[in-house]
Amino acid sequence: MINYNWIKHQFRKKTRVYILPTRMGAYLNGLIFLMFLLSIGYSNNLLLIFTLFLFGFNLLWVIQSHFHLHPLKFEGLSLANGHCGEALPFKILWARVPNAPMKWDLTLETKNESVPLEVFESTKNYSLGEVCLSGRGKWQWKYLKVSSEMPFGLYRVWCFYPLIDQTIAYPKRLKNDFKLVVSGEHREGQCETGRRGQEDIWELAPYQGEEARKISWKHYARTGNILIKEGEELNDAIYKIELKLSSDLNAREVYLSQLASEMVFCHRQNVPFHFKTPHGQWGPSSEGVHLHECLKVLALC
Repeated sequence: MINYNWIKHQFRKKTRVYILPTRMGAYLNGLIFLMFLLSIGYSNNLLLIFTLFLFGFNLLWVIQSHFHLHPLKFEGLSLANGHCGEALPFKILWARVPNAPMKWDLTLETKNESVPLEVFESTKNYSLGEVCLSGRGKWQWKYLKVSSEMPFGLYRVWCFYPLIDQTIAYPKRLKNDFKLVVSGEHREGQCETGRRGQEDIWELAPYQGEEARKISWKHYARTGNILIKEGEELNDAIYKIELKLSSDLNAREVYLSQLASEMVFCHRQNVPFHFKTPHGQWGPSSEGVHLHECLKVLALC
């Protein structure tokens, strides 16, 4: 039985550079072969000399294409997590680059999928650009493929560099604006907008051993009497998000996009949110670390 995975791995070793003719290169090689047959068949020495001359130039173009990529040495990849469907910036570090023009086609490859990279800037030390991931989840990168048709466009040369990096693609963000309703009592859908501060004081009552935080210290400083504040205590405004997955895959993706968009909106508006799932809960907080932890849960669920 043929082990195709082993064969695929052998063809993707970084020490190997592969070359194949492009369409124009195939036409050129076919022309050279035809000219060789005609020169031999008709004993035309002049045509044979021209054919050998053209064959020699063709061989030089193959060697030049090989050396355009062979000296390249890969050092590392930096690609942050982000939302699928959006441009994610990346940075590729090079340990060594050839002197030829750095016009390469870069592709990140997983086990079953290839993702092209759009390069904006390349130097002898790094390449900068953007990549767009098609779906949410964990993208486990296996190889970085570097290919080029330089310098003449007659041959395509490529090589593979093994990777152990991964990227988490969060659910796609929705474009519509949100009007979140937050609650100081952790009840989603209710909010008392007319109150200010941490509590609404109705009246003062004698102290009878209540918690010290209920004592009206300002009144104690003025009169010397220990009185407590009676009223409705309010917590800071918190937005509550609970994960309830549906069996419908299409509806699930829209639902996850909605939750992810609400989380991002809360973070930008500095509104703490509490995230609850059947397997745990996070927050409340509006910090960036909390946001990315919750988005990661959505991406992998």
